[in-house]
Amino acid sequence: MYHSNTALVVDFPRSTSRPKTIVIGDVARWQAQGMNVAPMDGLRFVAIDAICADTLVEFAPETIFSPLIADTFDALEVAQFLATSAYSGRYCAISDPLPDREGVIAEISKHAPGIWFDIFVVPI
Repeated sequence: MYHSNTALVVDFPRSTSRPKTIVIGDVARWQAQGMNVAPMDGLRFVAIDAICADTLVEFAPETIFSPLIADTFDALEVAQFLATSAYSGRYCAISDPLPDREGVIAEISKHAPGIWFDIFVVPI
């Protein structure tokens, strides 16, 4: 049997751009609490009242995050806006544990056809 000390190296193509993500939320409050909401490579924080179709076209996010329920909006409103804006990426809401996560996903998906929607549960 022949053994070689030479390793086979496979060079996979790498994308030069990072995935783009938008986080929708209360940006003013986050800033007041000392959170860093400055744009970073591939990441933008956007207030709910500033999200618009132009932002989606200009930034072209692959993923959008928001709270499931915030003080001034909820994920259903965001999902419906994304559906009417022909957004084709992923939309994920962040929530505390829910009694029926799958039911909430089904309900939001019903009202926002064509949107890939999921809920990330963050334990308390």
